[in-house]
Amino acid sequence: MRRKSTRTVFVILSLLLVAVLLAACGTDTPKTTPGNETTPTGAALEDDKVFKNRVTIQIPVYDRGVEGLPPVDDNYWTRWIQKEFGDKNNITVEYVAIPRSDEVNKFNMLLAAGDAPDIIFHYDFPAAVAYYDAGAIQKIDIDMLKQYAPTYYQKNVDLDMLKYGVLDGEQYFIFASRPTAYNWLTMIRQDWLDKVNMSMPTNLDEYINVLRAFRDNKLGGPNTIPAAHRLPYPNGYFANAYRPYPIPEEELALYSDLSVVALTWEPVKQNIKTDNLLWNEGLISQNFALDSDGTKAKADFVNGVAGVYGDYLTKEGIIDVLLSNVPDAKLSLLPATAGVPKGGVPAERAYWPFGMIIGFNSASSEDEVKATMMLLEWMIQPDVLFTLQNGIEGKTYTMGEDGLPVAIGDYKGEERMNYNSNKDMWCLVIEGKDYGSEEANLKVQMTTFAPDGFEYLIKDRYEECIANQKYWYTDFLFDVGIPAVSEYKSILQEKFQEYYTALVMCDPSEFDALYEKYCKEYLDAGFQKIIDQKKEAYERMKK
Repeated sequence: MRRKSTRTVFVILSLLLVAVLLAACGTDTPKTTPGNETTPTGAALEDDKVFKNRVTIQIPVYDRGVEGLPPVDDNYWTRWIQKEFGDKNNITVEYVAIPRSDEVNKFNMLLAAGDAPDIIFHYDFPAAVAYYDAGAIQKIDIDMLKQYAPTYYQKNVDLDMLKYGVLDGEQYFIFASRPTAYNWLTMIRQDWLDKVNMSMPTNLDEYINVLRAFRDNKLGGPNTIPAAHRLPYPNGYFANAYRPYPIPEEELALYSDLSVVALTWEPVKQNIKTDNLLWNEGLISQNFALDSDGTKAKADFVNGVAGVYGDYLTKEGIIDVLLSNVPDAKLSLLPATAGVPKGGVPAERAYWPFGMIIGFNSASSEDEVKATMMLLEWMIQPDVLFTLQNGIEGKTYTMGEDGLPVAIGDYKGEERMNYNSNKDMWCLVIEGKDYGSEEANLKVQMTTFAPDGFEYLIKDRYEECIANQKYWYTDFLFDVGIPAVSEYKSILQEKFQEYYTALVMCDPSEFDALYEKYCKEYLDAGFQKIIDQKKEAYERMKK
């Protein structure tokens, strides 16, 4: 990987500090866009030689560690992009693998070493702002964006997304669009419910009784796990079921965060207390603390040992494996209300109106930024995007009578799609497949995310989302970085997982005292400073 020259000593020192803080934690050719087959994109339409000298750009791509797939940074589709875009624009496109489970740490190590890619991205706004705070993101020249990525720019304008990327009065981020996807869901073994002659639970009490029946009847064998459970992400414990509704805006601003769990917040306490009950009764995975990446929870479900499991549903890797082990298994959607106490509402964290948050490396040259913008512009063109999302007709997809693509999930040839229909490549421009209407998008999602015969899971989730969206909330977006978040998030994330494990596994009689002890330590370790700085920023924004 080529090394980028950093522009100031301050940036280097800042990135080193952030890195230290976060370290703890064929012959067949697809279609190409008409008009782009032999001509460069964007500004290159007027000049076949935008770059007299070859420009190399480095683009991040998530590595999710999925077995059986080619390397994310070297496969049929990375080579296709080089052929169809790079070679025709005098640009070399190199992909940089970023572990999905350790992306912040990886990015910061690359930044500190001067080896980071030209795009610095993240799904979570506070994490993106942390890169800005460290000096890792350069200001975006909007006129340059208009010239080299006019379609991408206009999409940001049409969806009113640019305003979210303004920090301290300057544009630092642009955004991929986000059509709604319905493949995050929790599945329950319907055949287990049938065996214990119980109906689908609709609230927390009913759900606990169902789990007890699964346990007592040992429906998964002698080592039955009623509900698969993993160690929560250090920043991803939202306690949605216990949040007040409607939630006061200031409370949302202070405690709803994708960087640091609000351990001291009452909803978090109540949610952990419920997990304590479930663990002590043997209703969730007893060894969850050893499962930081969810591998064990998934294995327990697909091996037929666990009765409940939540994840992003994909065409392959979950249901197909379960059926290979338990051919008679039946599945249903577990309703969101099953985790909510009586009187509560099925709140969920709503996504922000944008998808991937994109900044340009502060060490990238002007030509590297131009070339990267050209890649975004090329990728957002309809025919290019269609090919990246669906592949080659007759191999990776067929065209339905309704004119919509239907994924072929079992194609194993060289041109097979990477994880989730190449999602981690085209997420730079859009977060999901969009065919112009909710009806069309739902049809495509049903055949893209679900194995044959299980399309109903996506449909049921869609209907649930439509019914419950009135209860959903979006996290509060500050217009400045919160320095204490960057400074203390690493140690607080580590402490949360430590404290969570101890609280879940303690005797219920010891819970309250232990919780109070940990809250004090958590506040002293930096969470109080985060709250204070958020409150100051919130009050300034509301003046």
